[in-house]
Amino acid sequence: MSVQSVIEWITDQNTCFLMGAGCSLCADKPNIDGLTAKVKVKLSQPLQELLDDLKGAEGRPANVEDLINYLMRMRLLAGSRKTPFPKEDWKVESIDDELLSIQRAVVEGVGPDWKPSPYHQRFLTRLVSSHPRKPVDIFSLNYDTVIEASLEFAKIRYTDGFVGSENAYFDDAVFGQIPGSQAFFRVYKLHGSINWVRDGDETVRRRPGSSLGGTPRAVVYPAEQKYLQTQYGVYEVLMRRFRDRVRDSDQNNKLVVLGYSFRDEHVNAAIEDGIRSLGSNLTVYAFVGPEEDVDNQKNRFDDMASRCDHRLNVFIGDKHHVGPALDDKGWSEIAGKDLWKFENLVGLLTGAANE
Repeated sequence: MSVQSVIEWITDQNTCFLMGAGCSLCADKPNIDGLTAKVKVKLSQPLQELLDDLKGAEGRPANVEDLINYLMRMRLLAGSRKTPFPKEDWKVESIDDELLSIQRAVVEGVGPDWKPSPYHQRFLTRLVSSHPRKPVDIFSLNYDTVIEASLEFAKIRYTDGFVGSENAYFDDAVFGQIPGSQAFFRVYKLHGSINWVRDGDETVRRRPGSSLGGTPRAVVYPAEQKYLQTQYGVYEVLMRRFRDRVRDSDQNNKLVVLGYSFRDEHVNAAIEDGIRSLGSNLTVYAFVGPEEDVDNQKNRFDDMASRCDHRLNVFIGDKHHVGPALDDKGWSEIAGKDLWKFENLVGLLTGAANE
């Protein structure tokens, strides 16, 4: 019954999804630690030294997102001074140059290819195999384009919020345009994408190809740039969409979290708010990989669950589970299946053997 419960949570028409970098490992894309390692070797010596000196949250090593966070704060402070920082390296102009170098390294580290994943294809096709169902909302924290490429390869209609093709522009209104009764996905890239740029008039565009080319303002900042921008910017629009979706009043509203380690405090706050908001019916089911100190990891989720009226259910590797969704017997039936690995979860959903 526990396996069937997992399948029902995922395939329910009221379920939306939050997908992190862990889902793209099976498509040969790096997680945040792997991306940080790839980016670091391409950075200037001052940036490498700065990254080594930064502290990560909860005692983890600092990553490329922490580095960008720090530089964005530094840039904000530098821009408010009449005189530059004493250290010549950190003027506004030099910070902008360093941020651009990180952007280019992120794009190279993620990989520029437009390539589908067989696991993602099976997952997406399985979600639309039961009719009728509502449009499927996927909120992605990844910069790669695996989801979009897989949807196109599987010939499933979707929108990512852009209008056009060669020089597409972001228009939030398209998320409300549902084309008839066909299977349809809405993909929200909460952290931006390697194929987004911001042009001279501040319009966010999606362009074909994979490099930054001659456009120096690629929208691949993975962290606080989106909170330093105006509340009407694309990142705030996408986060508002996420907050609104998890606060949906449907009595069976569900959020399934895959491949996300709960290290983004803004995303975590939106999830907690979705559960605790007045009239909320949200239940969350998260499959996460085990950390080195898995007991401390469980304690963090226990604390979060207690703040969430115990409607947060977290399955940590094959080690622990948090929340009332499964009893100990039910947990023991799925623990060994390692469903935190996306390819294993897809195998469970589709009955297909792992490739």
